[in-house]
Amino acid sequence: MTELLTIDDDTDEYFFSRNWTDGLPVVAPTVDKVNKMLEAVQLESSVVLGEVAERSRQLTAEKAAINAVMAGCKPEYFPIVVAALSAMLDPAFNAHTVLTSTGGAATCVLVSGPMASEIGMRSKHNVLGAGNRANLTIGRAVRLVAANVFGARTGDMDGSSIGHPGKISMCFAEDDPEEFWLPLRTELGYSINDTTVTVFGSEGPRQVANHLNQDPVGILNTFATAMRCPSTFSVGKGGEVIIILGPEHSSVLIDGRWSRDRVREYLAEHSRISPQELNDAGILLEHGSQHDKGVGADGKFATVPSPQDIYIVTAGGAGAGWSAYIPSWAPKIHSRAVTRKVSIGGNMADLFCDDACAIPQRNG
Repeated sequence: MTELLTIDDDTDEYFFSRNWTDGLPVVAPTVDKVNKMLEAVQLESSVVLGEVAERSRQLTAEKAAINAVMAGCKPEYFPIVVAALSAMLDPAFNAHTVLTSTGGAATCVLVSGPMASEIGMRSKHNVLGAGNRANLTIGRAVRLVAANVFGARTGDMDGSSIGHPGKISMCFAEDDPEEFWLPLRTELGYSINDTTVTVFGSEGPRQVANHLNQDPVGILNTFATAMRCPSTFSVGKGGEVIIILGPEHSSVLIDGRWSRDRVREYLAEHSRISPQELNDAGILLEHGSQHDKGVGADGKFATVPSPQDIYIVTAGGAGAGWSAYIPSWAPKIHSRAVTRKVSIGGNMADLFCDDACAIPQRNG
C-alpha cells in the first residue's frame, strides 16, 4: 500500500516542493479518488502493469491511478491510461531510453476506437491543441507516471536538451476515415468494435500545409518533403512516422482511390534522402556507429525502413487544407511504436503480452 499523507498546508505547494508535478497544479490523489480509478478497470491496487528493468522499478495499478488522479483524469479515462502505460512499458518501446534521452522524446498516445468518442476525446478541430480534458489528462497521466514512478524528470533521469510541449501531454484520437479506408485499429488486426492505444516516442508535430492542390501526388509530395527534412534526427536512419491527414487531404487521396498501402509505399520511396542532401544541410554522415548504414541501390538512405513504418490516421477539422507529420524521436533500433487493446477487469490479460504481440501485423 502506498504511504498515506496528511497535508495541513496547501496541497499544490506541497506537491511542488516534492517535485511531484510537471510544473502545473495537480489534483490531490485522495483514497476515494484513487479507488474510483481502480474500480473503473476492476484491478487490485497491487497488480503490476509493467516495469523498467534497467531501473529496477515496477508500476502498480495503484501508482498509475494516483498519477491519473493528479493529472485530472476522470475514472472513465483510466482504461485508456492503463493500456497506454502497458504499451509504454513493453520492451519494444524501450522506455528506459525514450524517457531519458537528450533528444527530448514525448510519449505520443494515439487512440483508435469507439471508447474515444464515448469519453469525449477530441478527434476533429484542434486535435493536437488545448481545451479537451480527456486528451490532455490522459497524456499527462502517462507523463506523470514517467516522472514520478520512473524518475524521468529534469534534474533526475530526463536528459532532454531542448524538449517540447508534448512532453507534458501528447494524446489524440483518430477520426475514423471514409469507408474506402479502414481505421487504424482494424489495419493493425483488431476488431472495428475494439479500442486500441498506440504509443510512439516522438519529436514535436509539424503542421503540413497544402491548400490548393487537388492531386494525390501533389499532396503526398508535400508530406514526403517534410519527412526528409535533414535536421530531423531520424531522417535517413530508419525511423517510424505518424501522418495525420486532415479532411481535405484525406478526401483528395480517398477520392483518388489511393489505398493506404499505396500511400505508404509512395511516401517510403519519396522520403529517401541522398548523402549529398544531408551534406548540403550540414549533416555529417555517421561512420562506425549504430546509425552507419549503406545507401540503397538508388544511392539514398531510407527515412523509414519500410512502408509499414508509416502510421496513417485521419483526424483534425475542416479548413483550408491542414495536416500534420509526427516524426519518431529516433530510429527504430532504439524504439518502436507499440499498440494495446483497451480492456477491463478479466480481459486485462490482453495488456500483458510478449514482444511478438506488441507490433501487430497490418491488414491489407
